[in-house]
Amino acid sequence: MAKSKKNAPGQVPAAFEAPVSKRRAILQYVLSGIIALGLIGWGLDSLLGTRWILFAGIALGGLSGFYVAAAHGLTSTKPKPPTGGERPDEG
Repeated sequence: MAKSKKNAPGQVPAAFEAPVSKRRAILQYVLSGIIALGLIGWGLDSLLGTRWILFAGIALGGLSGFYVAAAHGLTSTKPKPPTGGERPDEG
């Protein structure tokens, strides 16, 4: 039988850890889009015997990755409003 892990008094639960920095998250979205749509473009180029779809896929992947980051509010410079409420492990 496994014991449940109890957090030490000074340790923050995983749910309340600081999120990944905005710059890193934006970079991850953009690179993911470039890789995914670049691979799709490469596959279509191979099937159709063209050479331009790869470059269109890379460009579209970068733009779509930035769009997803913006949709998640990562590109905004204004601070988000506080969500309120108490942490479940307090009082």
